[in-house]
Amino acid sequence: MPKKVDADERRRTIAEAVFRVIETTGSEAVSLRDVAAEAGVSMGMVQHYFSTKDEMLMFALDHMGERVGRRLQARLAALPDPTPKQVTRAMLTEMLPSTKESRQEAAVSIAFFNRAVATPAYAAALRDGYRRLLTLLAAQLPPHRQHEADTLFFLTQGLLGPVLLGHFTAEQATALLDTQLDRAFA
Repeated sequence: MPKKVDADERRRTIAEAVFRVIETTGSEAVSLRDVAAEAGVSMGMVQHYFSTKDEMLMFALDHMGERVGRRLQARLAALPDPTPKQVTRAMLTEMLPSTKESRQEAAVSIAFFNRAVATPAYAAALRDGYRRLLTLLAAQLPPHRQHEADTLFFLTQGLLGPVLLGHFTAEQATALLDTQLDRAFA
């Protein structure tokens, strides 16, 4: 009897390999061949699931959002009856590069942002993600403070590079974010 293959799991495995390649060599170095080698699969298998590099990278971007979302859900589930401020803080701090996973995601985010500057499809995907996140953040804020969602989110995004480069520690970045959260929820 032939072995049943979980296509979604294979695609996620390939996406995780994309993250590792970007983390170590940058997005320009990503090729189907490099990703296949990193994933420990054949080039043909990667091509079976993704016909182009862009298709593979767009899937990886979506997968990253799902990965962060699962971690955030677990984090929120651990909070008993969280306040809107706690939910907002959890959402934003989950994006800061403070763990191995979130550092990898920050590097990948920056790589996708760089590609988006010159590639309309990537720009559209990032704008869509921004819209969804900003809507979720704004819903947590008091009605007269919903404009603060932009400030909080883009402060967090702006801290990715400085934390990755060692200008700030994750704790220092979180302290900056907490200061702004206190203002937004005052």
